[in-house]
Amino acid sequence: MEEKKQVTLDLTKLSMPNMEFVVYVVALIVAMIVIAISDVLTIASWFEFYLVTTAVYILSRGIAKAHNVSE
Repeated sequence: MEEKKQVTLDLTKLSMPNMEFVVYVVALIVAMIVIAISDVLTIASWFEFYLVTTAVYILSRGIAKAHNVSE
């Protein structure tokens, strides 16, 4: 007979997201609101903003991690 293992989630070990991620998400939300209000900008404008900010965010995380590598 197999023993059932109980799986628990320890919320105290979860870490807060870094500030770069928070700024990234806030920027996307603000851009979404601006585009929803604007008559000139379209969803394509938001998608271009999304692509650029995502690329910059990923590059910045890579640079930050590369900076911390010690050989």
